[in-house]
Amino acid sequence: MSRTLKVTLLLSVFVAACLLLTGTGCKKEEPPKPETIVEQAETAVKEAVASIDLCTKCGQVKGTAECCKPDAKKCDGCGLAKGSPGCCKIPKDVEKVTLCTKCGQIKGTAECCKPDAEKCAKCGLAKGSPGCCKLPK
Repeated sequence: MSRTLKVTLLLSVFVAACLLLTGTGCKKEEPPKPETIVEQAETAVKEAVASIDLCTKCGQVKGTAECCKPDAKKCDGCGLAKGSPGCCKIPKDVEKVTLCTKCGQIKGTAECCKPDAEKCAKCGLAKGSPGCCKLPK
């Protein structure tokens, strides 16, 4: 056998072994599940806004029309706007309160993003959390 033929044969075996070890190349991936435009938009908003700040003076979401409304009814228990996300849920003497948009709980607390937390059927956040059915969509 000539030297060129031996080298060619050896290289062919080497290439074949490399292809077997690394796979043959393109693998078909499952196409992503189709989502509606509304679902895509909701997902994008949730990912973009990972948290929402609450006003510690009234308990409402900062920057909304409800925030620090002068005629809002006050809660007898906490003094914040009755029915606000922060009503009876914001600890006293706190300067800043941030809600997690993934679970609705106050960020940094033990309840935030608990994997076994019961989900609200209506809004999908942790049932009874400050953000449950109260966060803007």
